[in-house]
Amino acid sequence: MSKSLSAGLLALAALALALPAHAGKGGPVTPPTIDPTVTPHARTDNQLYAGINWNFGVRTGATAFVGVRAARVRADGKAHGVKAEIGYVLSGAPMGLGEARLKYLGVNRETQAEIGAGYSFSSQAFLFTAGGQAPFFNAGGDYLFGKGFLVYLGGNTLNRIRGPKQTLSCPIGYTLDNTGLCQLDAIP
Repeated sequence: MSKSLSAGLLALAALALALPAHAGKGGPVTPPTIDPTVTPHARTDNQLYAGINWNFGVRTGATAFVGVRAARVRADGKAHGVKAEIGYVLSGAPMGLGEARLKYLGVNRETQAEIGAGYSFSSQAFLFTAGGQAPFFNAGGDYLFGKGFLVYLGGNTLNRIRGPKQTLSCPIGYTLDNTGLCQLDAIP
């Protein structure tokens, strides 16, 4: 029995000495990763635009227009800002300056409600305006004081307002890698 016990102990000792020689032979160990924390931040989105409106009411015809939209989108995605635009009458009245409008806009990035005031050069009247803007489409109406209503539908180059900026951050002891994950720092 002592021979078999000695042989068994010798086999176990040989195996114990051989195991460390094979440790780590499976390739490099990938350090643990976790998802980063995403923090949204407000952003300003200013855009020049152009378009064409079809008008009905005080004047029926087409008006080309150019303008600028200055919008601020909050971290929660709500948007507000201003639009300033001026039109050029193409049909329905003598060609020339049409309406100049200054509008407040608000609601969200995708669609905005608009309210404002302006002046109609073609009708020589001050106006109150209300409408809406969706990506590449606008609609609304003007009340021209002493003249009546001017309703418009149109298309323009304005897409939705860009979303909030996002910052990625990792907890202490992790570093943001080029894949967008937080990788555990090397342990000294």
